[in-house]
Amino acid sequence: MKKLIIIALSSTFLFSACKNDSKQENKNDPEKAVTIKEQTLQINSSTIESNQFDICKENICPEVQLEYLVAKGKYSEKINQENEAYLIEIFNSTPSPSSVDNLEEAVQKFINDYFKFKNEFPETPAAYEAEISQEELIKTDSLLTYKTKFYLFTGGAHGYGATRFLNFNLNNGNKLTNAELFSDPEGFTAYAEKRFREKYEITSENINANGFFFEEDTYKLPENIAITEDEVILIYNPYEAASYAQGQLELVFKKENVKKYLNY
Repeated sequence: MKKLIIIALSSTFLFSACKNDSKQENKNDPEKAVTIKEQTLQINSSTIESNQFDICKENICPEVQLEYLVAKGKYSEKINQENEAYLIEIFNSTPSPSSVDNLEEAVQKFINDYFKFKNEFPETPAAYEAEISQEELIKTDSLLTYKTKFYLFTGGAHGYGATRFLNFNLNNGNKLTNAELFSDPEGFTAYAEKRFREKYEITSENINANGFFFEEDTYKLPENIAITEDEVILIYNPYEAASYAQGQLELVFKKENVKKYLNY
């Protein structure tokens, strides 16, 4: 019995010593500690507002509020480049899109377009507005998803708002296509169509019978799909499958019910 106790105590001591040696090794090797930190992907938030620009310090500018995510660590350069291009594309949906190199230039152009608009139509009460926000929806060992909500107004009867998802493969940092989210895209599409018809009470064979406008009268998955720990979320933004008046259409499935179709 005494021998067993001595062996147990010795094992505990050796385990603790190894852990302490490992900690001490990292402490004494700052380069190794930095490498470990760089391999851990961190997601932070950054902001750009119209009041940061010189022209807005002396003039009434359109309201611009851009809160976006910035990755730091493994594959962060790839992720940040894709995300910046993605956000710039939102600004390019305005009446006069153009090529810009970064987000600050995109906001600057949005402000400049507003002043051009006011010079051409000085009597109009309309004011430009851009509000964009991002949040980290999920981050696992293999999947990172950003959720982006935005609203743009550049005159006219109404602005345009939408919710979008941006998915990344954390094994290589690449942006994922919707098809890459699924092991069986066709099977999932058939499942989603069945649920879509149930939710929107489509009893006719024609998917567009209740006022939807899928191309060629064929059901299609939306442009924006997200997979969380518990759910699969499908969002059809205005004009994607229905009129602006019908607003955003959303389907949410329990992940356990569709996991056989998923890669993540």
